[in-house]
Amino acid sequence: MVDDTKNRGDARPEGKSAGSRDKSEQNARREALGTGLRRAYQEVLSEPIPDEFSSLLSRLSDAEDGTGEK
Repeated sequence: MVDDTKNRGDARPEGKSAGSRDKSEQNARREALGTGLRRAYQEVLSEPIPDEFSSLLSRLSDAEDGTGEK
């Protein structure tokens, strides 16, 4: 079997090899994904905590302090 992986990196008319174009595309996708995830995370952080969740957190904190109400 012949290894033709070296031939895949041949220069293209655009001046970039297929391998470097693929890496550039991967980097661009990775950057866009990271930007989208950061934006979504910031939106979630800015949302108010629901009252039910705050109540549960307060009860948990009280229970850990030994001042929990029963």
